[in-house]
Amino acid sequence: MTQFSIYNDVKKYKPLSLLLSPLVLPLLNRTITLARKTVPFPEGVKEKHVRISTTDGDMIKLIIYTPDNVNYPSPALLYFYGSSYFLTRPPHIKRLTAQYALRTNAIVIDVDYRLSPQHPFPDPFYDALKASEWVLTHTDYLGIDTDKIAIGGDSSGATLASNVTLYYRNQGSQPFFYQFLIYPVTDARMRSNSLHEFPYWSVKLNKMMWSLYIRDEITLPNEYASPMEADSFTGLPDAYVEVCEYDPLRDEGLLLAKALKRAGVKVQTHCVRNAFHSFDLFAASELTKETMDTRVEVLNKAFYNE
Repeated sequence: MTQFSIYNDVKKYKPLSLLLSPLVLPLLNRTITLARKTVPFPEGVKEKHVRISTTDGDMIKLIIYTPDNVNYPSPALLYFYGSSYFLTRPPHIKRLTAQYALRTNAIVIDVDYRLSPQHPFPDPFYDALKASEWVLTHTDYLGIDTDKIAIGGDSSGATLASNVTLYYRNQGSQPFFYQFLIYPVTDARMRSNSLHEFPYWSVKLNKMMWSLYIRDEITLPNEYASPMEADSFTGLPDAYVEVCEYDPLRDEGLLLAKALKRAGVKVQTHCVRNAFHSFDLFAASELTKETMDTRVEVLNKAFYNE
């Protein structure tokens, strides 16, 4: 594989993108947006929206969650939600990110990045970089401890977090001290065994996702879309990598965790038993509550050495 071959790897799947017609996807995203407005917001956390410019003059929104009792300077988590690169911010992410802020007494910044097919790669990657740059240059304004900024996300959002850490490492710096990666997508080559084990989010759907995201030939390293294609994982932050037992993407997360460990990165890997991808959208389930306890414990240990 050459450095800039990722388009060639996915272009054969382009017909699959027709499954999401120009009518279906906007309707689906409008429905998700309406559902998000019904999610109750926990007491003890303030929500603030900030709009920032993108590299091409467009705008994206950052949703900043600040606990009422926050101690400044505060630890922070820069978070990218899972979207399959084409779905708007889901309702349960509002609940989860607010809970992360409340239960860790830390500032959480949720990035509402742009989506394919209107904004394919590298737009979401550049949006993630712009969001990180804005946070890093506004730490005084936000009241953030510069030594305690974590980066993370779920599913494709975890991929964006990995892409960003690889970018900074390649530039000779690493402003993030920790990675918080929830059931990540890691490899556009789709070579892991678990992709073929489970019927719901099939290989065909995964191919559709990548074909919608990689629309054109881009002269950027593959790792800025597909992190497992990085030549090296040295110099990356410590990480928590969570996977689900019955997730077609399970092995991609495990392979990333192993690659990080081989590179000398301290990694905590957690497999959620009896769970499927995005199981945490069910707020009332005992599995979600137990896993949230684990995630909060991991973040508190990273932020406060507890």
